[in-house]
Amino acid sequence: MQPEIDRARLSRDVRQWLSDNRLTTRSAASIYAGVNPAMISRACSEQVLSAASLLALCACMKRDPMDFLTFVSKRNQTVTAIVPRETSRTA
Repeated sequence: MQPEIDRARLSRDVRQWLSDNRLTTRSAASIYAGVNPAMISRACSEQVLSAASLLALCACMKRDPMDFLTFVSKRNQTVTAIVPRETSRTA
C-alpha cells in the first residue's frame, strides 16, 4: 500500500474554505503566510502539490493534513521473476 493525497477531497475543502471566508486565491495569499495564488489554484484543480504546499494550506484552513492522506493498494504490480542469475553460480 502506498500513501497518496486525496486531491479531490483537498480541492473540495479548499474551495469550501475560500467560499466560507469569502476569499479569492489572491486575497487568501495576501492574508496567509506561506501560500500563493498558484498553489491555491493547483489545489482547487486537483493538481499535484508538494508536501510543503499541502502543509501550508492545511495550516491556513486549520485542517489536519492527515485528513487528506489515503492508502492506495498497489496490487498486480509487475514483479521481477526469481530466476538464477549469472552472479549466483556456485563453483
